[in-house]
Amino acid sequence: MKHCSFVFSLHLRSGALLLLLLCGSPLLRSQDEGLRYYDNTYVDNITTVRFHLDGFPHSYPLIELNGNARLRLSFDDTSDEVRRYSYKFIHCNQNWEPSDLSPLEYNSGYAEDYLEDYDFSLRTLKQYVHYDLVFPNRNMRIEASGNYLLVVYDAEDDPYPVITRRFMVQETLAGVSGRVMRSATVDKIHSHQEVDLTVNTKQLEVRAPLRELSATVIQNYRWDNAVIGIQPSMLQRESVLFDYQGKVSFRGMNEYRNLDIRSIRAPRTEMVSITNEGDYFAMMMQADRPRGDGSYLNYFDLNGDFVNFRLDQPVINLADEFLQENFNRFGLEFTGEYIEMTFVFATGTPLERDVYIFGGLTEYQLKPQFKMVWNPNISAYVGRAMLKQGFYNYHYVTQQRPPEKSSRPADQLSYELTEGSFDETENDYLGLIYWRPIGGRYDRLVGTAVLNSNVN
Repeated sequence: MKHCSFVFSLHLRSGALLLLLLCGSPLLRSQDEGLRYYDNTYVDNITTVRFHLDGFPHSYPLIELNGNARLRLSFDDTSDEVRRYSYKFIHCNQNWEPSDLSPLEYNSGYAEDYLEDYDFSLRTLKQYVHYDLVFPNRNMRIEASGNYLLVVYDAEDDPYPVITRRFMVQETLAGVSGRVMRSATVDKIHSHQEVDLTVNTKQLEVRAPLRELSATVIQNYRWDNAVIGIQPSMLQRESVLFDYQGKVSFRGMNEYRNLDIRSIRAPRTEMVSITNEGDYFAMMMQADRPRGDGSYLNYFDLNGDFVNFRLDQPVINLADEFLQENFNRFGLEFTGEYIEMTFVFATGTPLERDVYIFGGLTEYQLKPQFKMVWNPNISAYVGRAMLKQGFYNYHYVTQQRPPEKSSRPADQLSYELTEGSFDETENDYLGLIYWRPIGGRYDRLVGTAVLNSNVN
């Protein structure tokens, strides 16, 4: 069953792919109707979508132009049969809108190709098909730096999108450094963190830095609260500074809550009950409690991410040599069980706001299926989610109306009543430097920096 492939007529497939190379194809245009230019899953039968550097399950989807690193997309399909999935990527500007480049200008391979690597679940209660895609590959080659949207389509009958994921390709032309500090704004000094960036422009032929250079900063793996389109604040002889008080500011939040369900028999997160429901397992966790009024406690987490494997190894060693060498050999992706997890958040009294489970498992969105329900019998909010065996991070958040003139989805979230926010919290930050020369047609990603609030 391992590495099964779709069997197509070579003649028919070549003709279809040649047709897809036509940039103005009506088929390509119709496929993109309703497309969302952010990380999203569009259908219920697609679950456990993971996107990261190949070999590093906990990493940013960022690769070097013409480098050796590749990206890996994986997901499970819980429908009854193997389906034909296709994929393509779309070049975007810094604001995650389609750029002016045609596919032939940023992709020297096929405009669209098929996912051919899949496995059937093995000895699991819930049956599913696990799909894998690794690229760039011989059919899909990237020729320009910048932002990209990976789109996976259900190619049966009328193609429609089922998954979108953001990724970045950089050409290293500028050295980037930075620092993370507590907010300089008085009312945020104990709850927020600020990021400053310094960019060495010696290798760039920048004529008008204030017009040509801009930056984006994202916290952990979230795009909903990213600060985009930051202009340089100060020019020096061979460098520019992005240093603003209060502008590039993020809630420190709290460390994410950990859910360790790598083992069914002995989960490391304390459970009230574990049952076999026939085609899946069910677990109810010990009740969580609010942390908004408490003091900050530092401990290890994945900064909102999740990983799916069953090795009884310390999670902190995710990228170690052993895991990279044995991840595929042990078939960890298609032997994991699915668990209906019941989350319990004991607040004592209703919060008079909608409460959601939030994190990488929700694609950092307030999704209806992760909305919790108040149960007066136990004075707690209860929510359920179908999760694959693994190690998960999550927060509880409440929804509030976004402030006026705010366009960031993160402004709908409140941590005040659930998690609290502390300037001491350990967070990762990714700084992205874009360069659009005068007369240029797209935003080139020319430098990046990964920062940590405990180190930088």
